[in-house]
Amino acid sequence: MPDETHSLTSSIRTAAGLALLLSSAWLLKGCTLSTPPDRSEVLARALPETTTIPDGWQQAGSVSDGIGDNWLASFDDPQLDQIVAEALANNLDLRQSASTVLVVAQSINLAKSQMLPHVGATAGEHWTRNFDRNYTNELNDVNIGLSWELDIWGRLRAQKAAAEANYAAAALDYAYARQSLAATTARSWFAAVQRVQLLALAEQSTAIYDQLLTVSQARQRAGKVSDFDVIQAQAALDAAQAGLQDAMNQLAMARRNLEMLLGRYPAAEIALAANATALPPPVQGVAPLSLLARRPDVLAAEQQVRSAFRSLEADRLALLPDLAFQLNVGRFSDNIGSLLDINPWLGHTSIGMKIPIYEGGALVAQIDIADAQEQAAIAAYGSTVLKAFNEVETDLGNEYYLSSSLVYVDKAVASLGEAVQLANIRYQAGAADMQSTLQLQSRELATKADALDLRYSLLANRVNLYLALGSSFDNEPVIPPQLVSALAP
Repeated sequence: MPDETHSLTSSIRTAAGLALLLSSAWLLKGCTLSTPPDRSEVLARALPETTTIPDGWQQAGSVSDGIGDNWLASFDDPQLDQIVAEALANNLDLRQSASTVLVVAQSINLAKSQMLPHVGATAGEHWTRNFDRNYTNELNDVNIGLSWELDIWGRLRAQKAAAEANYAAAALDYAYARQSLAATTARSWFAAVQRVQLLALAEQSTAIYDQLLTVSQARQRAGKVSDFDVIQAQAALDAAQAGLQDAMNQLAMARRNLEMLLGRYPAAEIALAANATALPPPVQGVAPLSLLARRPDVLAAEQQVRSAFRSLEADRLALLPDLAFQLNVGRFSDNIGSLLDINPWLGHTSIGMKIPIYEGGALVAQIDIADAQEQAAIAAYGSTVLKAFNEVETDLGNEYYLSSSLVYVDKAVASLGEAVQLANIRYQAGAADMQSTLQLQSRELATKADALDLRYSLLANRVNLYLALGSSFDNEPVIPPQLVSALAP
């Protein structure tokens, strides 16, 4: 038995030495992976040759300068800060996105595992019964095996690099989801507060038309106007009351939408501010090309191109021979062998090469598929880039034109307010009719609603602009620090 043990130990040492020699050769002489295309090359392949990216944004009022982070603080609204924090902590969609990142992260470990030795063991006991001779033979076996694919050409390393790029894309998608959730919550908050003010306007409208009805009834009793004025005033009051009910329903829906974002039960009970904050100072936008390194969704699309590049590389390397090392050590014993003392430990070592010769075109087809997937990823990157440019240009344009429109609407509200006061005085004095008074009153209320809509559209558009420019809602960077080195163009 000592001789067997010594022989077994020597065999294992020899096999281990051979494995170490092979691994050293693999590390020293393994083929280097191809260099993926940099950002400028991907952009050139993604966009048509006729597409020219300007140095600055084309919309009026825009500038090319740096943009800071922590845009949420620019609204100076502590209640809004709390609402956004609650959404980030409890939103279920964001929780799903975080789980997706964890799932994709494990794909890196799976790819790494293919590059390492695999060790397994089996053990069993078997009985064979000979009923004719009333004899049972017992067989025991123990086996330990090691297998290792030596990644000489880099196929496994390419697969690992593809998994790492996929993880980077997923992490960037999650980062963008956080920024988007903060923006969506802010917009929903502004929309809900707007509904509060629209409800107040609807209540004001009902009170005004109720007062007009009272005046027309008094003048009708005095014989100064006919029933026609009373009927018109009553119709206007009925329409205002219907509008009041709609405003109450719209406010309840806005509350429920906001509660859903926060992970609350949609009971339409969330407390809201009576007025929204003022619009922060104008935004200074970064230059278009610098946007490619700021927005997580654009960077995620770039990482998808890199992943597709690595997957295509791995499929091409699959055409080359695979070299694998195997080591098996085991012992088999039965009754007869035990009697004769011939149940030795056995060791088996092999180095094998698998050479693809004919597989019915499967490998070539897989390369064609991977090549098409890379082209699709490049096209998706171009689409994401143009979408990002369009969002910034649109939001800059909205900022300019909505602000300009609000100036005139505010003037119109002031003018119509004076006209309504005069019309009411003239109607009570008998110098104006009910129809013209109601028309002026209706125009004033509608213009006030337009002014509210413009103000809250400006607030929502400002949030959209922050998101489009790649600005973070807080002091944390938009791009996770652990990904910065992996995102080098």
